[in-house]
Amino acid sequence: MNSPTSATAPVAPTPPRQVGSGPWLTGLIVLIAAMVAVGGFVVVRAVTAPDAPDSPGGLTLQARPGRVVATWDPVSGASAYQLLRGDGYVVHQGPETSAEDASVAAGEHDYRVVAIRGGVYSEPGPVQRVRTGASWGEFAPLVAQFPEMLPQAPDTAAQWMNTECIRRYSGGRDEVGPSETGAGQVRTVFVVRCAAGSVDRPFGVFWFASRDALNAEYSRSSSTSRPVRWRHGTGLIDENGRGVFKITDDPSRELAMIVVLKTDGQDILDMVDSLPL
Repeated sequence: MNSPTSATAPVAPTPPRQVGSGPWLTGLIVLIAAMVAVGGFVVVRAVTAPDAPDSPGGLTLQARPGRVVATWDPVSGASAYQLLRGDGYVVHQGPETSAEDASVAAGEHDYRVVAIRGGVYSEPGPVQRVRTGASWGEFAPLVAQFPEMLPQAPDTAAQWMNTECIRRYSGGRDEVGPSETGAGQVRTVFVVRCAAGSVDRPFGVFWFASRDALNAEYSRSSSTSRPVRWRHGTGLIDENGRGVFKITDDPSRELAMIVVLKTDGQDILDMVDSLPL
């Protein structure tokens, strides 16, 4: 007769190895800390390298209509400079020792200059502060395409015939639709309406997002207009006395279109040909 089999005693499970314990983790932490320290030393050495150029001095700021003009002293060996506004917005980078900030908003602003040599940046120079008036903001470079014809800041007059302008905020006819987002087509970038010398000499300038956008607006009047030529390109004058004119002899202004309205005080072609472009 066989003896009864003895019951097998249960085996206690091996406790899992804790990740957060053991000398190997301590060594890893020490290694990582050492690597971070070395990396931090390298970064500090890169920023404060002995061959870093001197900080630029002599920063002078002049507030002019719609912009700030900055000049500073050259730094020996510097290949380029950065003009910084506020917390570090780069207004200009290049080899020049002067720059203009044409997109600055009205208010008080701080400026600094940094010198660059061989990819190494200096510490920023002393801060200078200036108070500015109203400007065209981000659209100031567009208005600057016509320095004599258009005022370079709102609430000022242009050199030519004391022209005054206001910004028009409504979209073009093909940009306006029944929904709150319009027709879904953004063609017009910026528009100013102006009066040259008096309200009886109105004109405007439209800037478009592309050449196709400009041509779409231009051709909208072609079915009811007669083609004309003017000093700087081609144009159309419709039966209601509205003229639209392309600038075809200057690629830098080819996305701008001039609109002139006929009044008792001005002939459309005479007016557009007299513009100081």
